[in-house]
Amino acid sequence: MANRDNHKPGQGKILEAWEPPDDAGAPIGCIATTFTFAPAFFEEECLGRFLGLETTPSEGAAYLVEREEKLAQISFPAVLVDQRHARGKRSLRWDLLSARVPAAILHAKVSLLLWSGWARLIVASANLTESGYRRNHEVFGVLDYYDGSESPLSVLIKMTDFLRRAATFASLDSTNPAPAIARWNSFLDYVLRVTRRWGAQHPPHSLSKPRVFTVTTAPKRDNVFEALRECWPDTSPPKEAFIISPFFDPPEAPNTPARELWKLLHQRGPASVQFEVTAEDLPDGKGVLLHAPEALRKAQPAGRADVGTFFGRVKLEEGRPLHAKCLWIQNEQWALYQIGSSNFTTAGLGCGKTPNLEANLAYAVSLGNAKGLRALVQAWLDSEDAPADARFLCGPSDDREDAPMAGEILLPGEFGEATFARSSDEEGFIELTFQGSPPAGWRLLHEDKEQVVFSEARWRSQRRSPRVRLDWKDRPPSAFRVKWSDSTGEAWWPVNARDAASLPPPSELRNLSLDALIEILTSARPLHEVMRRWLQRRSDDTSGGEPPQLDPHKRVDTSGFLLQRTRRVSWALRALRERLAQPVPSRESLNWRLRGPVGVMALVNAILREERPEQERAFLLAETAVELARVVPGYALGCLRHGQVRTALRECIGEIRSRISLKALRKLPELRFYVRRAFKEASE
Repeated sequence: MANRDNHKPGQGKILEAWEPPDDAGAPIGCIATTFTFAPAFFEEECLGRFLGLETTPSEGAAYLVEREEKLAQISFPAVLVDQRHARGKRSLRWDLLSARVPAAILHAKVSLLLWSGWARLIVASANLTESGYRRNHEVFGVLDYYDGSESPLSVLIKMTDFLRRAATFASLDSTNPAPAIARWNSFLDYVLRVTRRWGAQHPPHSLSKPRVFTVTTAPKRDNVFEALRECWPDTSPPKEAFIISPFFDPPEAPNTPARELWKLLHQRGPASVQFEVTAEDLPDGKGVLLHAPEALRKAQPAGRADVGTFFGRVKLEEGRPLHAKCLWIQNEQWALYQIGSSNFTTAGLGCGKTPNLEANLAYAVSLGNAKGLRALVQAWLDSEDAPADARFLCGPSDDREDAPMAGEILLPGEFGEATFARSSDEEGFIELTFQGSPPAGWRLLHEDKEQVVFSEARWRSQRRSPRVRLDWKDRPPSAFRVKWSDSTGEAWWPVNARDAASLPPPSELRNLSLDALIEILTSARPLHEVMRRWLQRRSDDTSGGEPPQLDPHKRVDTSGFLLQRTRRVSWALRALRERLAQPVPSRESLNWRLRGPVGVMALVNAILREERPEQERAFLLAETAVELARVVPGYALGCLRHGQVRTALRECIGEIRSRISLKALRKLPELRFYVRRAFKEASE
């Protein structure tokens, strides 16, 4: 569980959990939550592994093409980030939701990944950052759900409920949620629907198998200790507790979490608590300084001679800060190990009036289960006893990995949603929603330009409308920067797409010629590889780098001959039919195949753009419709049904039919008869 670069028992790389198992199938969607956030890292590393990208950002256009192609075919890519860190440039192919938790923070680190035959739940202490996934000492747990899985469905159900509740803090209008919020909830509904037979319905009866529980905190919910009391599988309370945490409450206040922990333990007879923390050696050998408050020791129950509070020093690899959060309780029969996002603080454990949103997993195992117990012990960080005369110093409470920074500029609550969409005439626009009156003198700036996009003055000229529409001809921004009169900095207002179909394709894929589409569709290679070669050849042609053709037969361009042109298009149509017959994992994937930049309608538009006689266009479009009618949709677990695909194909056939003018064929009655018959058969 710990995040290390080697693979000792109990240790692993959390990024590997984003890679699909062998039998996972096609990617469907993924959502995640985090406190701090690095959009580029998430996009390139996490999504890259989830999607199985074969290119890297250093490959330029090939990477952009592959990323856009694969993102366009999944249904629900999204990240819910605390409002303090919901910023950064990104692709609008995935949603960025900003959680505004009153007087607290979204601190949970949960990822839910879904392929057509597999679901994976990851609960971690690691933020979605380079440090969290590659540098820090972290802890994470993975539960896999598939046909025959023994992972408890109760955990998945409760965690989806937590994720649904967490998303409410990103929505200002619960009765009319933004499209991104609706997608988030639709994904959770879909996960629950497809996994209902993929896990264990009931907890194991045998003591030989560990039990797993969900432990979360949120406003108006139980704190961690109350939840652990419900999870504890024994009638006799635990007698020992061990805690690993990099952060604690300030030293000047009584330590509420420590007091609550003691209430959870055995109230009569021996009991002990050990805090395993980071420490440093004082200069000149004057002792050890523990990064923990002395209030932890003072929280020990008074008047009990058989209890004790002890401290250990966590052994860390050089250059790797401690960021894991672990809690272990046990008695003579059972041990319970909690891992996740909760620091040993009042807000992190939900003990105060303003709890954070936190998520943890708790593993309970019988001490008689040697194998299960050993697995949990191996996932605990090594430590050594701290000297009895060690001094106490609470670590920094303002670390950006775990807590808000003073003076952070937050987006005022009056700014609601920013959504990019396209109208019926394919014109792009961004819709802004407002609730109440934003701070005086506010203005929106482009994400990477000093260009004022909209301002309070213009808003007032529109009678302070709660919904404003901004026409947008360029590629949409991933966010706006927001400033106002007395702000000392700028806030970030994320933009999300209304739907995947609203987003323009990469410039490299816009309005491809018929020749380019034929080459792409008839190639057995992945799209990004074909595009890489095609772009390189186009660049060579532009620079005059291609040597003259000396073969007199090859110097004759036969592409203009009707038979040759028809044959080449027929090859593309046949390849397109084979592509459409493959199982379709999602509606987005089907839409990409039909209406994407290398799909059916792209081919139709390329035929119409070419300088061809009208009768030739009509013939080729009729052939396209016939090929669509011949498609026999395949099916695999988790994919769209035959009828859903056929309905979408019939819609495309109708659109193609509307592009042909039979009047233009009145002088060619045989061709006119063929076209009519072809569309009649295709529509049946």
